[in-house]
Amino acid sequence: MRKIVTLFLINCSVLLVNAQRYDNTWLWGIYPQNQNDTQYVFHGNAEGTFVNDSFVSEARFRGMTFSEMNSSISDPVTGELLFYTNGLCIRDTSGQIIENGDSLNYGRFWHPEDGAFGGRGPWCLLTLPVPDKDSLYKIIYNRTDDLTLGSMCYTDVLVSETNIKVLDKDVQFSNVNPEFGGVAACKHANGRDWWVIFSEADTNCFHKYLLTPDTFMFHSIQCYGRVIDIADLTKNAFAPDGSKLVRTALYGASDLFDFDRCSGELSNFFPLDTFIVNDSANTVLDGVNSAEFSFDNRFLYLNTSYFVLQYDLQASDINLSKDTIIESDYFVDTFWHNTGPYVFDLSQIGPDGNIYVGPGFAQRFFTTINNPNGMGDSCDLRLRNVVVPKWIELTIPYSPNYRLGRLPGSACDTIYSDIKPIYTQTPWLKVYPNPATDVVRFDYNWVEWDAVGDCQLVLADLQGRVVLSQTIPKYSSRQEVNIKELAAGVYTASVQSGEKRIAVCKVVKE
Repeated sequence: MRKIVTLFLINCSVLLVNAQRYDNTWLWGIYPQNQNDTQYVFHGNAEGTFVNDSFVSEARFRGMTFSEMNSSISDPVTGELLFYTNGLCIRDTSGQIIENGDSLNYGRFWHPEDGAFGGRGPWCLLTLPVPDKDSLYKIIYNRTDDLTLGSMCYTDVLVSETNIKVLDKDVQFSNVNPEFGGVAACKHANGRDWWVIFSEADTNCFHKYLLTPDTFMFHSIQCYGRVIDIADLTKNAFAPDGSKLVRTALYGASDLFDFDRCSGELSNFFPLDTFIVNDSANTVLDGVNSAEFSFDNRFLYLNTSYFVLQYDLQASDINLSKDTIIESDYFVDTFWHNTGPYVFDLSQIGPDGNIYVGPGFAQRFFTTINNPNGMGDSCDLRLRNVVVPKWIELTIPYSPNYRLGRLPGSACDTIYSDIKPIYTQTPWLKVYPNPATDVVRFDYNWVEWDAVGDCQLVLADLQGRVVLSQTIPKYSSRQEVNIKELAAGVYTASVQSGEKRIAVCKVVKE
Protein backbone atom coordinates (compact mmCIF):
# COMPACT_ATOMS: atom_id res chain seq x y z
CA MET A 1 0.00 0.00 0.00
CA ARG A 2 2.78 2.48 0.85
CA LYS A 3 4.41 1.92 -2.53
CA ILE A 4 1.10 2.61 -4.24
CA VAL A 5 0.61 5.78 -2.22
CA THR A 6 4.11 6.95 -3.09
CA LEU A 7 3.39 6.38 -6.76
CA PHE A 8 0.15 8.31 -6.51
CA LEU A 9 1.84 11.22 -4.81
CA ILE A 10 4.52 11.35 -7.48
CA ASN A 11 1.84 11.40 -10.17
CA CYS A 12 0.09 14.27 -8.40
CA SER A 13 3.17 16.41 -7.90
CA VAL A 14 3.45 18.15 -11.24
CA LEU A 15 5.93 21.01 -11.54
CA LEU A 16 4.60 24.05 -9.66
CA VAL A 17 4.48 26.86 -12.20
CA ASN A 18 2.64 30.18 -11.82
CA ALA A 19 0.84 28.94 -8.74
CA GLN A 20 0.03 32.54 -7.74
CA ARG A 21 0.37 32.06 -3.97
CA TYR A 22 1.25 35.69 -3.34
CA ASP A 23 -1.51 36.06 -0.70
CA ASN A 24 -0.80 32.92 1.35
CA THR A 25 0.43 34.73 4.49
CA TRP A 26 -1.38 37.48 6.40
CA LEU A 27 0.19 39.49 9.23
CA TRP A 28 -1.23 41.67 11.97
CA GLY A 29 -0.41 42.88 15.49
CA ILE A 30 0.30 45.97 17.59
CA TYR A 31 3.09 46.86 20.00
CA PRO A 32 2.46 48.97 23.12
CA GLN A 33 4.32 52.18 23.85
CA ASN A 34 4.34 51.14 27.49
CA GLN A 35 5.95 47.74 27.88
CA ASN A 36 4.36 47.42 31.34
CA ASP A 37 0.89 47.45 29.79
CA THR A 38 -1.22 44.86 31.63
CA GLN A 39 -2.54 43.61 28.30
CA TYR A 40 0.98 43.14 26.90
CA VAL A 41 0.34 39.43 26.48
CA PHE A 42 -1.96 40.22 23.54
CA HIS A 43 0.43 42.71 21.94
CA GLY A 44 2.91 41.62 19.31
CA ASN A 45 2.64 39.98 15.91
CA ALA A 46 0.72 37.00 14.67
CA GLU A 47 0.27 35.58 11.22
CA GLY A 48 -2.23 33.42 9.45
CA THR A 49 -1.21 31.10 6.67
CA PHE A 50 -3.19 29.24 4.03
CA VAL A 51 -0.28 26.95 3.23
CA ASN A 52 -0.89 23.28 4.09
CA ASP A 53 -4.13 24.10 5.91
CA SER A 54 -7.26 26.15 5.52
CA PHE A 55 -6.20 28.96 7.87
CA VAL A 56 -3.82 28.51 10.80
CA SER A 57 -2.63 31.40 12.96
CA GLU A 58 0.29 31.60 15.33
CA ALA A 59 2.15 34.24 17.30
CA ARG A 60 5.45 35.15 15.68
CA PHE A 61 7.77 38.11 16.19
CA ARG A 62 7.80 40.40 13.18
CA GLY A 63 8.81 43.65 14.89
CA MET A 64 6.09 45.69 13.25
CA THR A 65 2.89 47.45 14.27
CA PHE A 66 0.01 47.16 11.81
CA SER A 67 -2.68 49.72 12.51
CA GLU A 68 -4.23 50.24 9.09
CA MET A 69 -1.71 50.02 6.23
CA ASN A 70 -0.87 46.36 5.71
CA SER A 71 0.64 44.41 2.84
CA SER A 72 2.57 41.15 2.66
CA ILE A 73 3.77 39.09 -0.27
CA SER A 74 4.57 35.38 -0.44
CA ASP A 75 6.54 33.29 -2.89
CA PRO A 76 4.18 32.53 -5.80
CA VAL A 77 5.16 28.85 -5.88
CA THR A 78 5.85 27.80 -2.29
CA GLY A 79 3.62 30.31 -0.50
CA GLU A 80 6.41 31.17 1.95
CA LEU A 81 6.51 34.76 3.19
CA LEU A 82 8.96 37.01 1.34
CA PHE A 83 8.50 40.49 2.85
CA TYR A 84 5.90 42.73 4.45
CA THR A 85 5.24 46.40 5.18
CA ASN A 86 2.99 48.65 7.23
CA GLY A 87 3.72 51.68 5.08
CA LEU A 88 6.63 52.84 7.26
CA CYS A 89 9.32 50.29 6.46
CA ILE A 90 9.77 46.91 4.79
CA ARG A 91 10.97 43.81 6.64
CA ASP A 92 12.01 40.31 5.62
CA THR A 93 11.04 36.99 7.19
CA SER A 94 13.67 37.35 9.92
CA GLY A 95 12.06 40.60 11.07
CA GLN A 96 14.95 42.71 9.78
CA ILE A 97 14.47 45.88 7.76
CA ILE A 98 15.55 45.11 4.20
CA GLU A 99 18.29 47.04 2.44
CA ASN A 100 17.13 50.65 1.91
CA GLY A 101 13.73 49.67 3.28
CA ASP A 102 13.71 52.05 6.27
CA SER A 103 11.79 55.33 6.60
CA LEU A 104 9.32 54.44 3.88
CA ASN A 105 6.68 57.08 3.19
CA TYR A 106 8.53 59.50 5.45
CA GLY A 107 6.54 62.59 6.35
CA ARG A 108 4.57 64.34 9.05
CA PHE A 109 2.67 61.20 10.07
CA TRP A 110 5.64 58.84 10.08
CA HIS A 111 6.16 57.08 13.42
CA PRO A 112 9.08 55.10 14.83
CA GLU A 113 8.69 51.37 14.47
CA ASP A 114 8.06 50.88 18.20
CA GLY A 115 5.42 53.62 18.20
CA ALA A 116 1.70 53.24 18.55
CA PHE A 117 0.85 53.19 14.86
CA GLY A 118 1.77 51.81 11.52
CA GLY A 119 0.95 53.80 8.41
CA ARG A 120 -2.54 55.25 8.61
CA GLY A 121 -5.30 54.58 6.13
CA PRO A 122 -6.88 51.24 5.20
CA TRP A 123 -6.75 50.23 1.54
CA CYS A 124 -3.94 52.77 0.97
CA LEU A 125 -1.29 50.15 0.26
CA LEU A 126 -0.88 47.15 -2.05
CA THR A 127 1.95 45.05 -3.51
CA LEU A 128 2.00 43.80 -7.10
CA PRO A 129 4.40 41.46 -8.91
CA VAL A 130 5.81 43.29 -11.95
CA PRO A 131 4.70 41.32 -15.05
CA ASP A 132 7.37 39.16 -16.67
CA LYS A 133 10.00 40.36 -14.18
CA ASP A 134 10.95 37.52 -11.88
CA SER A 135 11.27 38.63 -8.25
CA LEU A 136 10.52 42.32 -8.87
CA TYR A 137 7.64 43.84 -6.90
CA LYS A 138 6.02 47.27 -6.81
CA ILE A 139 4.52 48.59 -3.56
CA ILE A 140 1.92 51.27 -4.37
CA TYR A 141 0.56 53.54 -1.65
CA ASN A 142 -1.08 56.77 -0.62
CA ARG A 143 1.45 59.12 0.92
CA THR A 144 -0.25 61.39 3.45
CA ASP A 145 1.63 64.60 4.25
CA ASP A 146 -1.12 66.02 6.46
CA LEU A 147 -4.80 65.40 7.13
CA THR A 148 -5.95 66.95 3.85
CA LEU A 149 -3.02 66.67 1.45
CA GLY A 150 -1.37 63.63 -0.03
CA SER A 151 0.10 62.09 -3.18
CA MET A 152 0.59 58.67 -4.76
CA CYS A 153 3.97 56.90 -4.60
CA TYR A 154 5.59 53.56 -5.30
CA THR A 155 8.63 51.66 -4.05
CA ASP A 156 10.29 48.84 -6.01
CA VAL A 157 11.59 45.75 -4.21
CA LEU A 158 13.89 43.13 -5.72
CA VAL A 159 14.02 39.64 -4.25
CA SER A 160 17.11 37.56 -5.04
CA GLU A 161 18.54 34.31 -3.71
CA THR A 162 20.88 36.20 -1.40
CA ASN A 163 18.92 39.23 -0.22
CA ILE A 164 15.92 41.54 -0.58
CA LYS A 165 16.49 45.19 -1.32
CA VAL A 166 14.73 48.38 -2.34
CA LEU A 167 15.67 49.68 -5.79
CA ASP A 168 13.58 52.88 -5.88
CA LYS A 169 11.82 54.37 -2.87
CA ASP A 170 8.98 56.86 -2.44
CA VAL A 171 8.78 57.63 -6.15
CA GLN A 172 5.87 60.03 -6.62
CA PHE A 173 3.85 59.15 -9.71
CA SER A 174 0.88 61.46 -9.07
CA ASN A 175 0.58 64.69 -7.12
CA VAL A 176 -3.22 64.49 -7.17
CA ASN A 177 -4.63 64.42 -3.65
CA PRO A 178 -6.00 60.88 -3.27
CA GLU A 179 -8.97 59.91 -1.16
CA PHE A 180 -7.89 58.41 2.16
CA GLY A 181 -7.90 54.82 0.95
CA GLY A 182 -9.40 53.74 -2.33
CA VAL A 183 -6.36 52.18 -4.07
CA ALA A 184 -7.22 48.99 -5.97
CA ALA A 185 -5.73 46.72 -8.63
CA CYS A 186 -7.10 44.30 -11.19
CA LYS A 187 -5.54 42.17 -13.93
CA HIS A 188 -5.81 43.55 -17.45
CA ALA A 189 -7.83 41.40 -19.87
CA ASN A 190 -4.54 40.18 -21.36
CA GLY A 191 -3.91 38.29 -18.10
CA ARG A 192 -0.45 39.82 -17.66
CA ASP A 193 -0.60 43.56 -16.95
CA TRP A 194 -2.26 45.30 -14.00
CA TRP A 195 -4.79 48.10 -13.78
CA VAL A 196 -4.17 50.35 -10.76
CA ILE A 197 -6.99 52.74 -9.79
CA PHE A 198 -7.30 55.33 -7.05
CA SER A 199 -9.98 57.90 -6.15
CA GLU A 200 -9.29 61.62 -6.03
CA ALA A 201 -10.44 63.39 -2.87
CA ASP A 202 -13.54 65.63 -2.96
CA THR A 203 -14.40 64.49 -6.49
CA ASN A 204 -15.96 61.56 -8.33
CA CYS A 205 -12.78 61.04 -10.36
CA PHE A 206 -10.89 57.77 -10.80
CA HIS A 207 -7.24 57.92 -11.85
CA LYS A 208 -6.08 54.89 -13.82
CA TYR A 209 -2.58 53.53 -14.39
CA LEU A 210 -1.18 50.46 -16.12
CA LEU A 211 1.66 48.31 -14.80
CA THR A 212 3.35 46.48 -17.68
CA PRO A 213 6.70 44.62 -17.90
CA ASP A 214 8.46 47.79 -18.98
CA THR A 215 6.67 50.69 -17.36
CA PHE A 216 4.18 52.02 -14.83
CA MET A 217 2.26 54.59 -16.83
CA PHE A 218 -0.68 56.94 -16.57
CA HIS A 219 -3.66 55.79 -18.62
CA SER A 220 -6.67 58.06 -18.06
CA ILE A 221 -8.98 59.91 -15.67
CA GLN A 222 -12.69 59.16 -15.53
CA CYS A 223 -15.07 61.29 -13.42
CA TYR A 224 -18.18 59.22 -12.88
CA GLY A 225 -20.62 58.45 -10.07
CA ARG A 226 -21.12 60.42 -6.88
CA VAL A 227 -18.65 62.77 -5.20
CA ILE A 228 -16.81 61.39 -2.16
CA ASP A 229 -16.07 63.83 0.65
CA ILE A 230 -12.46 64.04 1.79
CA ALA A 231 -13.53 63.17 5.33
CA ASP A 232 -14.64 59.70 4.22
CA LEU A 233 -12.48 56.61 4.19
CA THR A 234 -13.09 54.72 0.97
CA LYS A 235 -12.51 51.29 -0.40
CA ASN A 236 -12.41 50.46 -4.08
CA ALA A 237 -12.84 46.72 -4.59
CA PHE A 238 -12.95 44.71 -7.81
CA ALA A 239 -15.08 41.63 -8.28
CA PRO A 240 -12.94 38.48 -8.54
CA ASP A 241 -13.47 38.33 -12.32
CA GLY A 242 -12.77 42.06 -12.68
CA SER A 243 -16.15 42.76 -14.24
CA LYS A 244 -17.32 45.17 -11.51
CA LEU A 245 -15.93 47.78 -9.13
CA VAL A 246 -17.53 48.91 -5.90
CA ARG A 247 -16.54 52.13 -4.17
CA THR A 248 -17.64 52.47 -0.57
CA ALA A 249 -17.45 55.51 1.69
CA LEU A 250 -17.52 55.60 5.45
CA TYR A 251 -20.44 58.01 5.76
CA GLY A 252 -21.21 58.87 2.16
CA ALA A 253 -22.10 57.30 -1.16
CA SER A 254 -21.39 53.66 -1.99
CA ASP A 255 -21.50 53.02 -5.72
CA LEU A 256 -21.34 50.03 -8.06
CA PHE A 257 -19.86 50.13 -11.57
CA ASP A 258 -19.20 47.75 -14.45
CA PHE A 259 -15.51 47.61 -15.41
CA ASP A 260 -14.00 46.84 -18.82
CA ARG A 261 -10.69 45.02 -18.30
CA CYS A 262 -9.58 45.91 -21.85
CA SER A 263 -10.24 49.65 -21.92
CA GLY A 264 -10.31 50.37 -18.19
CA GLU A 265 -13.66 52.18 -18.59
CA LEU A 266 -16.29 52.29 -15.85
CA SER A 267 -19.96 52.14 -16.89
CA ASN A 268 -23.49 51.42 -15.64
CA PHE A 269 -23.13 53.44 -12.45
CA PHE A 270 -25.54 52.20 -9.74
CA PRO A 271 -25.98 53.95 -6.36
CA LEU A 272 -26.24 51.46 -3.51
CA ASP A 273 -28.71 51.86 -0.67
CA THR A 274 -26.83 51.38 2.61
CA PHE A 275 -29.54 52.55 4.99
CA ILE A 276 -30.27 50.19 7.87
CA VAL A 277 -33.68 49.90 9.51
CA ASN A 278 -33.36 48.56 13.04
CA ASP A 279 -35.93 46.67 15.11
CA SER A 280 -37.48 49.84 16.51
CA ALA A 281 -38.16 51.09 12.96
CA ASN A 282 -35.63 53.90 13.23
CA THR A 283 -33.65 54.51 10.05
CA VAL A 284 -29.93 54.58 10.73
CA LEU A 285 -27.11 55.31 8.29
CA ASP A 286 -24.23 53.21 9.53
CA GLY A 287 -20.86 53.93 7.91
CA VAL A 288 -19.68 51.32 5.39
CA ASN A 289 -16.23 50.09 6.39
CA SER A 290 -15.49 47.53 3.70
CA ALA A 291 -16.81 45.48 0.78
CA GLU A 292 -16.11 42.15 -0.90
CA PHE A 293 -17.68 40.09 -3.68
CA SER A 294 -18.46 36.38 -3.66
CA PHE A 295 -16.19 34.24 -5.81
CA ASP A 296 -18.96 33.59 -8.32
CA ASN A 297 -19.28 37.40 -8.64
CA ARG A 298 -23.02 37.27 -7.88
CA PHE A 299 -23.18 38.62 -4.33
CA LEU A 300 -21.76 41.81 -2.86
CA TYR A 301 -21.11 42.03 0.88
CA LEU A 302 -20.90 45.43 2.56
CA ASN A 303 -20.02 45.49 6.22
CA THR A 304 -20.79 48.50 8.35
CA SER A 305 -19.64 48.82 11.94
CA TYR A 306 -22.65 46.87 13.20
CA PHE A 307 -24.14 45.02 10.23
CA VAL A 308 -23.13 42.75 7.36
CA LEU A 309 -25.27 43.31 4.26
CA GLN A 310 -25.66 41.12 1.19
CA TYR A 311 -26.76 42.34 -2.27
CA ASP A 312 -27.77 40.05 -5.14
CA LEU A 313 -26.20 41.56 -8.27
CA GLN A 314 -28.41 39.39 -10.49
CA ALA A 315 -31.63 40.80 -8.99
CA SER A 316 -33.82 43.04 -11.12
CA ASP A 317 -33.46 45.68 -8.38
CA ILE A 318 -30.18 45.28 -6.52
CA ASN A 319 -31.19 47.58 -3.68
CA LEU A 320 -34.41 45.64 -3.03
CA SER A 321 -32.30 42.48 -2.71
CA LYS A 322 -30.39 43.95 0.24
CA ASP A 323 -30.41 41.49 3.13
CA THR A 324 -29.03 42.05 6.63
CA ILE A 325 -27.05 38.87 7.20
CA ILE A 326 -26.12 39.65 10.80
CA GLU A 327 -26.20 42.42 13.36
CA SER A 328 -23.34 42.77 15.85
CA ASP A 329 -23.92 41.80 19.45
CA TYR A 330 -22.70 42.96 22.84
CA PHE A 331 -19.69 40.84 23.54
CA VAL A 332 -17.49 40.51 26.61
CA ASP A 333 -14.01 39.17 25.93
CA THR A 334 -13.11 37.20 29.05
CA PHE A 335 -9.42 37.92 28.45
CA TRP A 336 -9.89 41.66 28.14
CA HIS A 337 -13.19 42.36 29.91
CA ASN A 338 -14.22 44.92 27.33
CA THR A 339 -17.93 45.50 26.89
CA GLY A 340 -19.99 47.04 24.13
CA PRO A 341 -21.06 46.16 20.60
CA TYR A 342 -18.68 44.06 18.57
CA VAL A 343 -17.53 46.18 15.62
CA PHE A 344 -16.95 44.87 12.09
CA ASP A 345 -14.21 46.62 10.14
CA LEU A 346 -12.13 45.52 7.12
CA SER A 347 -12.80 42.44 5.01
CA GLN A 348 -10.77 40.38 2.53
CA ILE A 349 -11.27 37.23 0.46
CA GLY A 350 -8.86 34.44 1.34
CA PRO A 351 -7.32 31.90 -1.05
CA ASP A 352 -9.79 29.34 0.36
CA GLY A 353 -12.77 31.29 -1.02
CA ASN A 354 -13.97 32.48 2.40
CA ILE A 355 -14.41 36.15 3.28
CA TYR A 356 -12.62 37.21 6.48
CA VAL A 357 -13.96 40.22 8.40
CA GLY A 358 -11.64 41.78 10.97
CA PRO A 359 -12.63 43.71 14.10
CA GLY A 360 -12.77 47.47 14.41
CA PHE A 361 -10.78 47.64 17.63
CA ALA A 362 -8.28 45.43 19.44
CA GLN A 363 -9.88 41.98 19.36
CA ARG A 364 -8.70 38.41 18.87
CA PHE A 365 -11.23 37.25 16.28
CA PHE A 366 -12.04 37.04 12.61
CA THR A 367 -15.64 36.68 11.52
CA THR A 368 -15.92 34.55 8.39
CA ILE A 369 -18.37 34.05 5.55
CA ASN A 370 -17.73 30.41 4.68
CA ASN A 371 -20.03 30.13 1.67
CA PRO A 372 -20.08 33.58 0.04
CA ASN A 373 -21.90 32.14 -3.00
CA GLY A 374 -24.92 31.30 -0.83
CA MET A 375 -27.97 33.54 -0.64
CA GLY A 376 -29.11 34.82 2.75
CA ASP A 377 -28.36 32.58 5.71
CA SER A 378 -26.87 29.94 3.42
CA CYS A 379 -23.79 32.17 3.06
CA ASP A 380 -22.80 30.59 6.40
CA LEU A 381 -21.57 33.66 8.29
CA ARG A 382 -19.86 32.64 11.54
CA LEU A 383 -19.37 35.36 14.12
CA ARG A 384 -15.91 35.42 15.77
CA ASN A 385 -15.25 31.81 14.79
CA VAL A 386 -11.51 32.25 14.13
CA VAL A 387 -9.62 32.98 17.35
CA VAL A 388 -6.09 34.33 16.92
CA PRO A 389 -3.25 34.69 19.45
CA LYS A 390 -2.64 38.45 19.09
CA TRP A 391 -4.89 41.45 18.75
CA ILE A 392 -6.11 42.60 15.36
CA GLU A 393 -6.81 46.31 15.17
CA LEU A 394 -8.22 48.16 12.16
CA THR A 395 -6.19 46.13 9.71
CA ILE A 396 -6.18 43.28 7.23
CA PRO A 397 -3.81 42.90 4.26
CA TYR A 398 -5.22 43.97 0.91
CA SER A 399 -4.75 41.31 -1.75
CA PRO A 400 -5.98 41.79 -5.32
CA ASN A 401 -6.99 38.68 -7.24
CA TYR A 402 -3.55 37.41 -8.21
CA ARG A 403 -5.12 34.33 -9.82
CA LEU A 404 -7.19 36.20 -12.39
CA GLY A 405 -6.14 35.28 -15.93
CA ARG A 406 -6.88 36.61 -19.39
CA LEU A 407 -10.44 37.32 -20.54
CA PRO A 408 -11.05 34.82 -23.37
CA GLY A 409 -12.90 36.25 -26.34
CA SER A 410 -12.11 39.86 -25.49
CA ALA A 411 -10.30 42.18 -27.88
CA CYS A 412 -7.10 41.90 -25.86
CA ASP A 413 -7.06 38.39 -24.41
CA THR A 414 -3.74 37.18 -25.82
CA ILE A 415 -0.14 38.26 -25.47
CA TYR A 416 2.61 36.57 -27.42
CA SER A 417 6.27 36.66 -26.61
CA ASP A 418 8.91 36.48 -29.36
CA ILE A 419 8.76 32.69 -29.27
CA LYS A 420 5.47 31.35 -27.87
CA PRO A 421 2.30 32.30 -25.99
CA ILE A 422 2.72 32.94 -22.27
CA TYR A 423 -0.20 30.64 -21.36
CA THR A 424 1.58 27.29 -21.35
CA GLN A 425 1.35 25.96 -17.80
CA THR A 426 -0.03 22.51 -16.99
CA PRO A 427 -2.81 22.40 -14.36
CA TRP A 428 -1.96 20.33 -11.30
CA LEU A 429 -3.79 18.98 -8.30
CA LYS A 430 -2.31 17.88 -4.96
CA VAL A 431 -3.93 16.30 -1.94
CA TYR A 432 -2.85 15.97 1.69
CA PRO A 433 -2.77 14.05 3.89
CA ASN A 434 -2.67 11.03 1.63
CA PRO A 435 -3.66 8.42 2.79
CA ALA A 436 -6.41 10.09 4.87
CA THR A 437 -9.18 9.03 7.24
CA ASP A 438 -11.50 11.99 7.78
CA VAL A 439 -10.56 15.22 6.00
CA VAL A 440 -8.41 15.89 2.94
CA ARG A 441 -7.27 19.21 1.54
CA PHE A 442 -6.96 19.71 -2.19
CA ASP A 443 -4.39 22.16 -3.51
CA TYR A 444 -4.61 23.31 -7.13
CA ASN A 445 -2.86 25.89 -9.25
CA TRP A 446 -4.13 28.70 -11.42
CA VAL A 447 -7.11 27.88 -13.60
CA GLU A 448 -8.32 30.11 -16.43
CA TRP A 449 -11.73 30.41 -14.83
CA ASP A 450 -13.22 32.61 -17.53
CA ALA A 451 -12.26 30.04 -20.17
CA VAL A 452 -13.61 26.95 -18.38
CA GLY A 453 -16.59 28.36 -16.44
CA ASP A 454 -17.77 26.83 -13.18
CA CYS A 455 -15.66 23.99 -11.80
CA GLN A 456 -16.37 21.06 -9.51
CA LEU A 457 -14.11 18.90 -7.39
CA VAL A 458 -15.21 15.32 -8.12
CA LEU A 459 -14.28 12.11 -6.34
CA ALA A 460 -14.98 8.80 -8.08
CA ASP A 461 -14.20 5.19 -7.19
CA LEU A 462 -12.13 2.93 -9.40
CA GLN A 463 -15.28 1.88 -11.28
CA GLY A 464 -15.87 5.53 -12.23
CA ARG A 465 -18.89 6.03 -9.95
CA VAL A 466 -19.05 9.55 -8.51
CA VAL A 467 -19.12 9.41 -4.71
CA LEU A 468 -18.70 13.11 -3.94
CA SER A 469 -18.90 16.38 -5.85
CA GLN A 470 -18.69 20.00 -4.72
CA THR A 471 -18.36 23.34 -6.44
CA ILE A 472 -14.95 25.03 -6.29
CA PRO A 473 -15.03 28.77 -5.55
CA LYS A 474 -13.69 30.69 -8.53
CA TYR A 475 -10.14 32.01 -8.20
CA SER A 476 -9.46 29.94 -5.09
CA SER A 477 -6.44 27.66 -4.71
CA ARG A 478 -7.47 25.08 -2.10
CA GLN A 479 -10.48 23.29 -0.71
CA GLU A 480 -11.20 21.01 2.25
CA VAL A 481 -13.34 17.87 1.83
CA ASN A 482 -14.77 15.52 4.45
CA ILE A 483 -14.34 11.89 3.34
CA LYS A 484 -15.15 10.27 6.68
CA GLU A 485 -18.24 8.48 5.31
CA LEU A 486 -16.44 7.03 2.28
CA ALA A 487 -15.42 3.38 2.26
CA ALA A 488 -11.73 2.59 2.49
CA GLY A 489 -10.07 2.38 -0.90
CA VAL A 490 -8.53 4.31 -3.77
CA TYR A 491 -10.40 7.19 -5.43
CA THR A 492 -9.79 9.48 -8.36
CA ALA A 493 -10.08 13.20 -7.62
CA SER A 494 -10.46 15.67 -10.45
CA VAL A 495 -11.12 19.34 -11.10
CA GLN A 496 -13.82 19.34 -13.80
CA SER A 497 -15.75 21.84 -15.87
CA GLY A 498 -18.70 19.94 -17.27
CA GLU A 499 -17.27 16.80 -18.82
CA LYS A 500 -13.81 18.31 -19.21
CA ARG A 501 -11.15 17.20 -16.74
CA ILE A 502 -8.69 19.97 -15.95
CA ALA A 503 -6.49 18.20 -13.38
CA VAL A 504 -6.49 14.72 -11.86
CA CYS A 505 -5.04 13.12 -8.73
CA LYS A 506 -5.46 9.97 -6.60
CA VAL A 507 -6.74 9.80 -3.02
CA VAL A 508 -6.36 6.86 -0.64
CA LYS A 509 -8.99 6.51 2.10
CA GLU A 510 -7.88 4.33 5.04
